[in-house]
Amino acid sequence: MLSISKSTVQRIVKRGDIRPHSNALKPALTAANKKERLRWCLSKLIGDSPGTKREYQSMYNIVMIDEKWFSLTKKSQRAYLAKGEKGAHRFSQSTKFIPKFMFQGAVAKPWYNAQKECIWDGKIGIFPFTYTEPAQRNSKYRKKGDMVTKVVERVNRDESRKMLIQNIILAIMAKWPHTGHHNTIYIQQDNAKAHILQSDLEWQQHCEQPGFTFILIHIHQIVQN
Repeated sequence: MLSISKSTVQRIVKRGDIRPHSNALKPALTAANKKERLRWCLSKLIGDSPGTKREYQSMYNIVMIDEKWFSLTKKSQRAYLAKGEKGAHRFSQSTKFIPKFMFQGAVAKPWYNAQKECIWDGKIGIFPFTYTEPAQRNSKYRKKGDMVTKVVERVNRDESRKMLIQNIILAIMAKWPHTGHHNTIYIQQDNAKAHILQSDLEWQQHCEQPGFTFILIHIHQIVQN
């Protein structure tokens, strides 16, 4: 668009006359979306009246969780090779349907002491949606009956519940700073349909653990409360 070569653009950028800029596409928020975001922020204020609500909650007992899909690889990748070096031979059974994996991450607010030193970074873990089953037949990679790890292709409520019970709450209990008191932990989810509610019967059997009580919350529940 500038009608000049890339090398000229690089020299101009290095000189500081222009700068590179990435313009990301932003979500189109409606008036209702903006009000809900504002209500969520106001719900974190401490106090009983507008005159006393001057300080935000510490949020030290809130764990944020979210999911993300990752592709095994990209159809095309750029690499810089030395003189005479050959590029890697990459292959896939289908270049149109590249395997994807979903991970769920859990983080909390970092903890600092009176000297402003970080005593806990708040990083709880990242967990893949996978399962294991015995191999159905022999191959050059494994024997029949060996346990094979496979990807959960469809994440529904059963998988979300299993992830919470088998991974998230166990990781929180293992990494949460020792306070000597009973901890009530709020696990905040987004409003995805696959997420379960606190009233889920199977979840109710596991939300009470030694030294911990886990409560699931959603953004729309916070706004309503």
